[in-house]
Amino acid sequence: MKLVMEQINKLFAKLSDLRFDTSIPIYAVSFLLTIYASYIVWLIWFHPLSHIPGPKIAIVSNLFYSRTIVSGHSPRIVKSLHDKYGDVVRWGPNEVSFACKEAWKDIYDRRKDGKILIKDPLFYRTDDTIRAKHIVNTHDPAEHAEMRKMMAYAFSAKALLEQEHLIKHYADDLVEAVREKGDLGPINLVEFFNWTTFDVLGELAFGEPFNSLKNRKTDSWISIILDSIKFNAWDVAIWKLPIVPYFQYWLTPKHIREGGIRHAIESKEKILKRAEKGSDRIDFVSYILAKREELKINDWQLAAHSNALIVAGSETSATVLSGLHYYLLKNPAAYDRLRTEVRSAFSSVDEINAKAAEKLPYLTACIDETFRIYPPIPIAMPRVTPKGGCTIAGHFIPENTTVGVHQWSVTHNPKHFKDPDSYRPERWLEKSDDLDASKPFLTGPRMCMGINMAWIEVRILMAKLTYMFDFEIVDESLDWYDQECYTLWQKPDLFVKATPARR
Repeated sequence: MKLVMEQINKLFAKLSDLRFDTSIPIYAVSFLLTIYASYIVWLIWFHPLSHIPGPKIAIVSNLFYSRTIVSGHSPRIVKSLHDKYGDVVRWGPNEVSFACKEAWKDIYDRRKDGKILIKDPLFYRTDDTIRAKHIVNTHDPAEHAEMRKMMAYAFSAKALLEQEHLIKHYADDLVEAVREKGDLGPINLVEFFNWTTFDVLGELAFGEPFNSLKNRKTDSWISIILDSIKFNAWDVAIWKLPIVPYFQYWLTPKHIREGGIRHAIESKEKILKRAEKGSDRIDFVSYILAKREELKINDWQLAAHSNALIVAGSETSATVLSGLHYYLLKNPAAYDRLRTEVRSAFSSVDEINAKAAEKLPYLTACIDETFRIYPPIPIAMPRVTPKGGCTIAGHFIPENTTVGVHQWSVTHNPKHFKDPDSYRPERWLEKSDDLDASKPFLTGPRMCMGINMAWIEVRILMAKLTYMFDFEIVDESLDWYDQECYTLWQKPDLFVKATPARR
């Protein structure tokens, strides 16, 4: 014991000497600064990505990346980087953005070399409340293939046409709501489209609507979803930074935390209620229920799948419908041409269905042009390069690099689209531009399964509204396009005057 005490006393004596030697901390700080400076030099000039151009402030720290995605202006900021540095930009120490159509196939499609770029695990994190993998957030290709196989028929054109009566039912409810509210003054189309698309997806994913159209009011379940979308961008930004994730709980607003918990519980209750009805009722969930025992799908996984389907299929469709009306009302010649096409094709609104609307070329062109100029998800869907790296659009990208085609930048690239900031549906009929540069549903094995659903829903709703009403945008919504984005657009109110169509 005496020997131990002597050693402890010697240690404290040495520590006391260090405390008063002011040169020690100076040397330590100098050493750390030298290490950091060397690291910055390596990042800029010797890193495997040093051949990719980009702003130096972005290359040396993830702070630029995080600040950009929480600024609300990330689509235009990243586009400005591409304008300055070219189609391939390094905008983080380990982040590369592409704005050329060649990158679509190299990143998202099946490659000839057999390499697979998985979804970025940080961006597609498992929800902190439900904590279950689903068709959207799973990173594992084999796991995703199993999930996709389970749901494939539900999203086929044939299966969705079997559900067309539901879409037409809510389309008619929307027409009635517009007629009723339109008589009282300007209406907010963003609100109306959210009501409609969430009701449709609620019916298909939970077996019952949210009754937003019926009640002319946004359901609390939907409100929680819309409120949480903005914070999802903050979540990604937080996890890109060192140390900060440890404080995530305190950085998350209380109403978001509590809303997430309430939303998870309600989702589980809704899906269990739907499960009680069995798989005889044909909808999105029936195919999951049929495989539930075989794949050992638990209650939370059921809730996670349903949530993912609803959010992916409703908010984005509402965005397209809102954008369609805004750009058409800002371009009277295009709107007049669409009205003429729709109203001359049908003698009654009851004749409008998916197959009939599909035969309207200008309507299809208007939708395609809206997807291009105003993509519902204007950012890149990030992937991670595989072991050994790979070549993307002629550039070798080392392994474990986060890459993606930036939607807003590629669809506004003058190399692919002439006069890209102008709304010109005619470009899709003339086929003079690089039209395949616009891929709002992505491409490859993880292409959005909801593509058929989106086209059927948007065509029917748009055709019925165009047939029944003449819309006019009000002054306060003329600058509607100037909106923030946090992964998805934060759509402001879109007020229009709705009057019965003149025939």
